[in-house]
Amino acid sequence: MYLALPLLVGLAVGLVLLARLYIRQNALIFRPGPPLDRSPASFGIPYEDVRLPCADGSRVRGWWIPNPEGRPAVIFFHGSDGNITHELPVACFLRALSVGAMLVEYPGYGDGARTSERGAYQAAEAAWTFVTRACGVPPDKIIIFGQSLGSGVATYLAARQPCGGLVVQSGFRSVPDLAARAYPYLPVRLFCRTRMNSLERIARCPGPVLILHSEDDEAIPVDEARALYARVRGPRKLITYRGPHHGAQWQYELRVRQAWAQLVNGETAAWEHPGKEDAVAGARP
Repeated sequence: MYLALPLLVGLAVGLVLLARLYIRQNALIFRPGPPLDRSPASFGIPYEDVRLPCADGSRVRGWWIPNPEGRPAVIFFHGSDGNITHELPVACFLRALSVGAMLVEYPGYGDGARTSERGAYQAAEAAWTFVTRACGVPPDKIIIFGQSLGSGVATYLAARQPCGGLVVQSGFRSVPDLAARAYPYLPVRLFCRTRMNSLERIARCPGPVLILHSEDDEAIPVDEARALYARVRGPRKLITYRGPHHGAQWQYELRVRQAWAQLVNGETAAWEHPGKEDAVAGARP
């Protein structure tokens, strides 16, 4: 009797957590914040505020910063918190590389729509269509870049469309893997409708892949990055640095800036390639 009571209480708590995870899943994963009263123009960056048509008939917001003639363009997907108005430091970082940029919003971030994994993927495809068709950027001149939650969207797009490279920052293997880390004693994988399986998709990205991750990341452990790195089949580079998950320290890391320059300039021949003697699963560069 006395032993059974704690077990029943534990079971009840576990069921409540699982029910909350299942019912409020999108709200737990997608967390839009209020828009800030600023734009790329606040930093002297010319841009176009566009509405991108998605496959379901909805439209998402995007900021298109034109690429200098002949230079690559980056399609950028932000993390779960905030919105593109919070990502102007990233726009400035990319501008310093002399590349164009498309900062993409997700459905439900300021437009009243429902957030979902499918909606985020449709936004990614809409951005791809705009950059390649409306802006005329060749696929091999497009770098796909995702941070945190956005890494799952970026990996999805890079696995489906040809590109000049993929950048994954603060990435993860899949949403069920992250949920299992947070609740190791509950069968949370069975309750995850949102998958974002980057571990499977990154192996289908044929171009160069740059993986960036903080050793101090308190939200997504760095071994998630190493697991992704081990699955890359094309030229690859893994750079770790110090700082919190939401920090901007990576922008000031010389190694990070050099790797970005190599990627956008097509100078990745010296990066590791799977099959070389020093390219083993999970190896650190």
